[in-house]
Amino acid sequence: MTNIKSRCIFCSMQDSFILSESPPKETPTFGENSAYSLEFDPDQLRGLCGRGNFCGELAIHRKRKFRARKAWDYMSAEVCATDLAAILSGLSGERIALFLDASLTLEEAAKAVALAEKFGIKKVAPLPAEDVALGGFDSNINFDLVAHAVTNIIIGDAFTQSPTITRLVHDAKLLGRNHTAVVIDTVKSRTGWFGHPELTPPIGKATALLELLIEAVGGKAVEELPLNELGIEPEDFAWAVSALKGADGKGNIIFAPGWHFADPFAVAKAAKKLAEIVKFSFGVLTIGSNSRGIYRILANSGCDIAGAYKALYDGKLDAVLALDCDPTAALTGAKIPEIFAMTGQLPTDGFDKASHFIPTSFLFEKTGSLLSTEGDIIELTEAMPAPGVSSVGVVMDFLFGGEIPVPAGLRELVLNFEQPEESPFSTGVVPNDNIIGIGHGHVYHHADGRYTRLLDFPNLRADNEIDSAMLSPGLAGKIGVKNDNRITISNENG
Repeated sequence: MTNIKSRCIFCSMQDSFILSESPPKETPTFGENSAYSLEFDPDQLRGLCGRGNFCGELAIHRKRKFRARKAWDYMSAEVCATDLAAILSGLSGERIALFLDASLTLEEAAKAVALAEKFGIKKVAPLPAEDVALGGFDSNINFDLVAHAVTNIIIGDAFTQSPTITRLVHDAKLLGRNHTAVVIDTVKSRTGWFGHPELTPPIGKATALLELLIEAVGGKAVEELPLNELGIEPEDFAWAVSALKGADGKGNIIFAPGWHFADPFAVAKAAKKLAEIVKFSFGVLTIGSNSRGIYRILANSGCDIAGAYKALYDGKLDAVLALDCDPTAALTGAKIPEIFAMTGQLPTDGFDKASHFIPTSFLFEKTGSLLSTEGDIIELTEAMPAPGVSSVGVVMDFLFGGEIPVPAGLRELVLNFEQPEESPFSTGVVPNDNIIGIGHGHVYHHADGRYTRLLDFPNLRADNEIDSAMLSPGLAGKIGVKNDNRITISNENG
């Protein structure tokens, strides 16, 4: 019986789970007669969320693709890759871009850099792009200790973005009345429901709020701070200051920006400084599972991350290679060139547009390593047998014309990455005023049972002076809304 332990691909909690095939077979069988059971790792306190349980469904998903193709002519993965390599060789590397999904291993990211160098490509970038701002930040958080903290400061909607942290924060609340969960977010969110207090500064002002907290824990009187400019009640702010100072270092500051913050790099920098002052642990939660590790490899190699996004939006690319990701879904409004090659597992939004498609394995079907959110390296030593497909690393070997060597010292490079002083490129553009806010999920997020769904949702702020909403171009097109149209936004509460 095939029985492996692996990690979830859906968020940076990187939850461990055990995947088993039943009944036992000599080789995996995919279809109605196949059954997989998925259990959370009993050695991991936080368990596994509903999104993580979806990994079991992915293993036998009925829409999974198993055949490589050029246009709609089917062929072997190696032949398809060889054809694509010949096309790329005839193009200028300046007009080609590579995009890497956050579920790739560190070794696969290093191979992508070598592949880019072979074809003279400098424009290489990770997806989701929102995670770039956090790539250089180190975390020293221990997730199990979140459940024992006196104070947890949560910045952003961590409960929605990384659901298994919910249990840990709730467990801490059960320890006694002294525990406090302070939530800071620019919008009302699910995490905020459980915060006491919930501090909701205007969009673009979260960094300013954190700087005021730094001043307050440093001894400045609350009444001397310009809280009215941020719309924060002095009583709520004072409670947060008390929670920081009274925890005696037994706490965490957790930042899960998602799509809620105008400058997540600046917020992370201020949050880390606050954590150092009050001697709390600090952790950043990216949308993707291995975003920080992949970013560090690309940045260290001098890849033009900003240029990749810009060239795609400006329509200045002749070819795009998307490795287990889908830029048509993650970067709405991007101008996809005619030569658009994808690797992946299921028919995401870009599948029908792809000039080349090569099926690949999921994270739980391969070995390798990830940069842990808890500050070390996760080793994936067990893999579920993949159903006649190769890993994206093997596909890159086909494109390269031989096995790509993985450089020595890769893990040390990732662990010892120096945090940048300035913010990396970010695709987030937030107007100066008149905004409610918008979130746009990427291809790996799951809620309704479909691997390919997009999450578009308005994050409502009920301030009377706000009378506008920002929608992604994709959502606006679907519902027929144009710029300056009058609309009504409502939910179950009104």
